Amino acid sequence: MKLPKSFTHRHTPINPAVCEVIRQDACRLLRRFAGDMALRPRDFTIREHRQRRRDVTVFALHTESLLIEIRHPTDTGGGVCMSYRTCRGRDDLTGGRDNAVCLASLASGPDYADLVSTLRVVAGRRG
Repeated sequence: MKLPKSFTHRHTPINPAVCEVIRQDACRLLRRFAGDMALRPRDFTIREHRQRRRDVTVFALHTESLLIEIRHPTDTGGGVCMSYRTCRGRDDLTGGRDNAVCLASLASGPDYADLVSTLRVVAGRRG
């Protein structure tokens, strides 16, 4: 998988066009994860919310047992952080502990396949 440039470059949080590109890229990546895990559209929800304490925009794919988050800090450090964890229902935002995902592993074919198979198991999908 090719990583979007918006995930690796520095951004200014005041530029609405750049924020929209990041939103589109994050949602596209989460939809790809859902498709690769063989989830039906009714099996997942993609949400966006903001954590004001940490000044982070979070994009999340939520199923009944899995929460995948892409966090984009609005500071000038740039880049995104990705993690996944277990949960109990779509309203559970706490769930288990975070499991960080290295963005470089998404660009590697075998590493991406391993990640998708792990996510499939966590989501309760075997096939």
